[in-house]
Amino acid sequence: MKRLLPLSIPFVEFALAFAVPRENYVKAVCWSRNPPACSFEFSPSPIFFLAVALPFLILTVYFLWRKRREIALLSGSAGIVVLAGTALLTFDEGIALLTVLLLAPLLQWAGEKVLEIQPDKNEEIIWTISAVLSFLAVWIVVRMGLAVSV
Repeated sequence: MKRLLPLSIPFVEFALAFAVPRENYVKAVCWSRNPPACSFEFSPSPIFFLAVALPFLILTVYFLWRKRREIALLSGSAGIVVLAGTALLTFDEGIALLTVLLLAPLLQWAGEKVLEIQPDKNEEIIWTISAVLSFLAVWIVVRMGLAVSV
């Protein structure tokens, strides 16, 4: 059951990001009023970032409380990766995806070296997959919000 917990996070991410009103992450840039000519772009608010970070933040605090530093490290690094990818969506989607794919194992490795702990390799892989799927869920919500706005 514990191994399936990280794989349920992308569904929670999708639901939370989808629950945030579109106005909190889609901004209209208009250059003409008559006739109306606007483009829509991703511009996340702090509320959107909080919705994205909330599942990872809750799990990190929970695992720290349960004195499971290894799992708290993996959850925290996955949350940082998803937040970094979400922030980079404002610039370029390809760079954001590449950052998520490269940053997840790098943060886990750095955390292991700094904290001198060794999580199970299977747990690392599951949390990396969870981070990538969570980012993809956020990306889908953003793309849907932009598409509906047009």
